[in-house]
Amino acid sequence: MTIFRGAALVAATIALIGAAQAGAGPITVSNVYTVGGLTVPGVNTGLVLDGRPVTVTATGGVCPFGDAFCPGPDGYPWDTTHSAYGGFPLPGAPAWGLVGKVGAGPWVQVGSGPTVLSGTGALVFAVNDDLLGDNVGSFTVTVSYSCWPGWGYGDVNHDHCGPPGLVGKTDARASGASSAQQGNGKAKGKAVGRKADR
Repeated sequence: MTIFRGAALVAATIALIGAAQAGAGPITVSNVYTVGGLTVPGVNTGLVLDGRPVTVTATGGVCPFGDAFCPGPDGYPWDTTHSAYGGFPLPGAPAWGLVGKVGAGPWVQVGSGPTVLSGTGALVFAVNDDLLGDNVGSFTVTVSYSCWPGWGYGDVNHDHCGPPGLVGKTDARASGASSAQQGNGKAKGKAVGRKADR
């Protein structure tokens, strides 16, 4: 009789764990970065994307002449197709606004957002300015993405970001192990949420 009660207890525990995991869903993780007006060629966030989208919002302002004229992340309508100082990162986009790029991809206007970015590679932000030395101020940039809590051992259908208590903290998996070794079953390296090259 004791064996049957023990087996029933094990079966009930497994059922409860399965039910708890089945009810779990994706969570949103947000990281905040400061993009200074003097930063050349931009701020590498350390986030490496593998095609999964991130949503970007920004606040603050950069004063391009060091005075009270401080456009926000959406920039100012100024001709950025010509420059005496080497060129704007994104010609044709508003001057002194926030721009970003993923990996070797092109610069795109981000502005105050929300703006969705995706691609493969490191996520980088910059000020769309051709002469950064006289700038004052910065943008506060928030990058958000969805992932499933837990390590996801054997789960090839979801992007996992670690135990719920560790989300947003240093990811111990970024020590060079591949995702397949880390448990999500994908052959390529961990994407969104992994800090690149610690």
